[in-house]
Amino acid sequence: MSALNDLLARVKGFDPEALLNLRPSWPPVAVEIDRGRLVLARVKRARGKPALEAFRVQETPDHLLSPSLFKPNLGTPAELAAQLRDLFARSGTKPGRISVVLPDNVARVSIVSLPEKPAGPRELADVLRFKLRKSVPFRLEDAVISSWPVATDGPGHDLLVAVMLRSTIEQVEVAFDAAGARVGLVDLATPSLYNLARTELTKAAASGKDAALLNCAPGYFTLLIVRKDRVAFYRCKSYANGNGDNGAAASLIARELASSLSYYQEKLQGAGIGTILVRSVAQPFAEILSLLERLGLTEVRAVDPNGTIDAASARLSAEDASRISAALGASAGRMAS
Repeated sequence: MSALNDLLARVKGFDPEALLNLRPSWPPVAVEIDRGRLVLARVKRARGKPALEAFRVQETPDHLLSPSLFKPNLGTPAELAAQLRDLFARSGTKPGRISVVLPDNVARVSIVSLPEKPAGPRELADVLRFKLRKSVPFRLEDAVISSWPVATDGPGHDLLVAVMLRSTIEQVEVAFDAAGARVGLVDLATPSLYNLARTELTKAAASGKDAALLNCAPGYFTLLIVRKDRVAFYRCKSYANGNGDNGAAASLIARELASSLSYYQEKLQGAGIGTILVRSVAQPFAEILSLLERLGLTEVRAVDPNGTIDAASARLSAEDASRISAALGASAGRMAS
């Protein structure tokens, strides 16, 4: 299941919070929308690994500003619809139900701890609204709140919670409708990557040390840490990189990662990170590898869907694997853990 399963829902016509804790139905086609790029992945599900039928990475006009909580900066619905029609045509994909993957920084994601599990979905929604009312910089009436239970060792109930403006999802939905597609599921990039790499991360975290997933995208990066079989830490940091200065971006990432790791060790009693999986579509992988080594993280490898997805005629190149991995995580459905 995706880490944000009820963001994975159409907004039109119903209250999305009625879907809390329901298993989503995974469309076999996913489109990731990111700054300057659309990525499509189409899979065929059968016994064994999902098979990659088609993928396409398509450059789009860069809207200069990175996506943000208040401004997704994805272009107008008309512009996005035209780009989507071209994407579907060039990839040989018939529009239908589609999973949409959005940048992490269009949502506020955090781990929320409750003393006990609420009695039902409505009670959970009420508790989350009460807990979040002072930490979200907009009216909760204008938002979609999504949650996913995180396993805990004690009596409490921890959840990974995402809050996104309803208008962001509606804007995306209008564009896909105009392109002849229906938005079936909506997710964020790093939770989709976690879905793809969940088995690998869980196995790595069973070794006595925690495991981590680092997603470096244009204008933001996200660090997710897995302890045993649960998400123990999630932090997304935005940065300005309008001039394409990779050196400045790498320095900022190194500084913020050091801060995040310090918090993890001091506040969460971190046992140390063994394996860290990296997906970078902004800075060169070698650059990210170097800064992680300076932080003492040496067991670093790239997110590689080749072990999870049957790429049929040929293995994906390292560049293609990195670029399409979030879309694959949304289109392949729940991975075994």
